[in-house]
Amino acid sequence: MSNVNLKLLQTFLLAAEHGSFRRAAEESNRSASAVSMQIRDLEEQVGISLFIRTPQRANLTPEGKILFEQIRRAMTDVQSGLDRLTEIAAQRKGRVHIACAPTLAASRLGDILATFKLRYPRSIVEVKETPPSAALLLLQEQEVEFYIGPEVPNLADFQFESIIDDPLVAAVPPDFDKGQKSFTLSSFAGIPLILLNDKTAVRGLLDRLVADEGISFNAQYEVESTQTALALATAGLGVCIVPSIAVSSRRDDGLRVVPIAHPQARRSVGIITARGYVHHSFSEQLMSLIRTNLRELA
Repeated sequence: MSNVNLKLLQTFLLAAEHGSFRRAAEESNRSASAVSMQIRDLEEQVGISLFIRTPQRANLTPEGKILFEQIRRAMTDVQSGLDRLTEIAAQRKGRVHIACAPTLAASRLGDILATFKLRYPRSIVEVKETPPSAALLLLQEQEVEFYIGPEVPNLADFQFESIIDDPLVAAVPPDFDKGQKSFTLSSFAGIPLILLNDKTAVRGLLDRLVADEGISFNAQYEVESTQTALALATAGLGVCIVPSIAVSSRRDDGLRVVPIAHPQARRSVGIITARGYVHHSFSEQLMSLIRTNLRELA
């Protein structure tokens, strides 16, 4: 026996619970003959009688009792699962779980969340700051609803919505400022550099570009945070290379932001979501605000 129609099982469950095809028909808004026909179809599929029929009652056979207990337990499990989903949906109402790349978390996320809170005072946004590689697991396990950050290669089970193009730039302190209008990768040779470490997507991109050109950098300091890189540059310890989005337009640290003249020294930044995930209204509103904020910045 395979592919038993679930409607037949539902009809069987009603008839077994009420001990009557007529009562099962009343409960399901069908005729007694239609119920009787469905029970007969089910009996033909399983190859055994499930009811002892009398003019007044429809009593289960021993085999029918076995099936009834199995179906009742299964339906109880299904109802329990549905109840749990209802609880989760109620908990998520007004609550959004997101993940964010450290660069964006330090530079743009505060303004975005402050605006969102003003618009939706009862909303709660929970944020996990994490690199892209770790964010994919959070999305897969549905611990977060979406991720804000750079594009990740090979997104088989996810989709990436590009919002802005984010070039790499050099933040130059006064002691290293020669009035350059731009830097080529080779022009960084001999300059003490402050670079993000190899845990970051930015460093991976930079290493690929440097390897392609067959040059090497003098990485005097390697840090994980763009804010740390900018702080070290502000202290005059070297030139730091960071994503443009990490550099505030309202700078008062004495650093001059200089573009890097390389067509591939840039990355796409946007929103990563799990394919098929259904977002609730607050989640959609927050994503809309993120799109607007980042595009205004660009």
